[in-house]
Amino acid sequence: MSDDAIATAVIGAGDWGKNHIRKFHELGALKAFCETNPETQNRIKNEYGFEAYSYDAILTNPAIQAIVLTTPAHTHKELGLKAISHGKHLFIEKPIALNLEDALALNSAAKQKNVHLMVGHLLHYHPCFETLKQLVTQGELGALRHIHARRFNIGKFRQEENVIWDLGPHDVSMVLSLAQSEPLAVQCQSSSYLLPTVSDFASLQLSFANNINAEINLSWLAPQKEHRLIVVGEKAMAVFDDTLEWDEKLRIHHHKTAMEYGKPPVLERDMEGEAIKVPYKEPLLNECATFLESIANNKPAYSDGDEACMVTKILEQADPVLQQTAPLNKAI
Repeated sequence: MSDDAIATAVIGAGDWGKNHIRKFHELGALKAFCETNPETQNRIKNEYGFEAYSYDAILTNPAIQAIVLTTPAHTHKELGLKAISHGKHLFIEKPIALNLEDALALNSAAKQKNVHLMVGHLLHYHPCFETLKQLVTQGELGALRHIHARRFNIGKFRQEENVIWDLGPHDVSMVLSLAQSEPLAVQCQSSSYLLPTVSDFASLQLSFANNINAEINLSWLAPQKEHRLIVVGEKAMAVFDDTLEWDEKLRIHHHKTAMEYGKPPVLERDMEGEAIKVPYKEPLLNECATFLESIANNKPAYSDGDEACMVTKILEQADPVLQQTAPLNKAI
């Protein structure tokens, strides 16, 4: 570990936790990890030379400044509040919680303890999305009109959370960032094919001021992986397709409309579009580095507790099981 790195412990070394272990190790910040599976413990120990510790041992170690929580979502509130109570800065993998009440509790506790809380809305730290946001901010697309997100895959089916909470945080977070406002209305249609109480397909519709609308389609039941964000503006459209090669992930399509002989508008379509060259930087490494920098510089990251609570509010409003418990005008 480098002398000036924020001493960090990763809690959970499963499918996603092992990636955080690798990245925080690359950044020179990894100090310890916690994992209950003996086989996984040995694998991490052999690869990185770290012993596994209990969660309590990590929390009571004054040398450890930050906790990275990659455990199942239903454990986030209990484990997160415990870390905050010990004065640890906290990164929580998405979703921050499975309801707004728990998300608010975590955010409030972090503010009271004056520790940084960041949530793993990874795509905010993807250079292609960062560039897309710049295009929107600089007016390259013109006034926004529509945002369409699709996140499909043959998923890892879950019972504690549905597809809305599993896949939805990424796209809701990006849509809110692009629209720069809270939606006026949220609607959702969902289906439960495998388990009657767990949605495995969902379509969210978000309506914003200034005639901006967004549609987010999520599915665990798709034959091919699809991670695509389409942003439609008055002057141009942009497509961020995270399944393509790096130099093809972000394209801009210019278009023009015109009346001809009093007939409805004719759209001149730029079908191929122009690939936007974005310098490569690994999104997860960028996200992990941002967490450490936010602590070192005492400056909140974009996906802080406030942003995570807003995302959670929208997900709760969309969830057919919870939608009656979270009116859209509920303060956060």
